[in-house]
Amino acid sequence: MTYDNLKQEKFSFVYITTKSCNVCKVLQPKLRELAQSYSGSTFHLIELDEYQDAAGFFMAFSVPTFLVYSEGSEIFRTARQLDIDEIRAKLDRYHRLIFSEDKQ
Repeated sequence: MTYDNLKQEKFSFVYITTKSCNVCKVLQPKLRELAQSYSGSTFHLIELDEYQDAAGFFMAFSVPTFLVYSEGSEIFRTARQLDIDEIRAKLDRYHRLIFSEDKQ
């Protein structure tokens, strides 16, 4: 897996987890659904059990870690305690800004 490509997408959601993380299993479908609510977004699930090098690359040292990138820049990061409503509020703003530039 080439992680750099994930960062270059227009609105890329990256969810880092492990197979043994029960909280991660509950949050993953909620975050996937959240990603689907934003046009032009992609969702990437990375399990550290399989991709151990991802922890260092993304500097994710706890699970779950949730990141959002846009064209090479990290625009959002949260870990451990994830509040979906808070995440949505912040991402709404970023999404409007990023995709309103396309219309100009």
